[in-house]
Amino acid sequence: MDDYDEAVLFTCSLLESRLARLEYLLSGPPAATPERPQTIPERMHAIEQSLQQLAGKTALLDRVNELLTKHKDVLAPPAAARTAAPLSVAQKSALVVGRATSLSTVASSLASLADSSIPDTSGFVKLAALRPRIAEAEARQLQQALKVAELRRRSGLVVQRDRQVLGIAGGRAWAGHQERLVKGYRVLQGEARRRAQAEEGFNEHGARREKGFNERGAWPRDRL
Repeated sequence: MDDYDEAVLFTCSLLESRLARLEYLLSGPPAATPERPQTIPERMHAIEQSLQQLAGKTALLDRVNELLTKHKDVLAPPAAARTAAPLSVAQKSALVVGRATSLSTVASSLASLADSSIPDTSGFVKLAALRPRIAEAEARQLQQALKVAELRRRSGLVVQRDRQVLGIAGGRAWAGHQERLVKGYRVLQGEARRRAQAEEGFNEHGARREKGFNERGAWPRDRL
């Protein structure tokens, strides 16, 4: 089998595979098919029959043929591009002479690149070897940043609770102490006032006691 036969067989196999894909897309899974023909004419005839059957099942192929008929230059290049006359020797020479400056520039650039020394790659090799450790350090730094953020959040909650406990609760406690102190001070003032009145000879109702009378206002029996 020569190269031409191999190319023909390859083309037939490619057409059959594409046709099978189209049948699957348009009609679903194919039914049980008979044995595939072996000769090339039989295979081409089977491909044509399958195309005709697909054209009868769906109008998509008719639309594709209509578009190809209207726009023939989509798949085939224009005739002017296919039949362009080759350049003459003079035209080729003029083209080479016109590009001579650019060719010399490219040649000098290539020469300078060839003369330039390649930098030492030992540093890059060490950096590539350190890449896993750098990745581990970055992951560790990220974990530490997350822990620091959590500690900041907790410290903020502690400070807020401390302010509430020491500020509000402490203020309430001092208010209670102040109230009790005021009450005690008033009691002490009343007691001091009563004692002062008792020393001056006044009873609890503000009446002066006569000398020799008891608290009820009667003369004592031992003095009768």
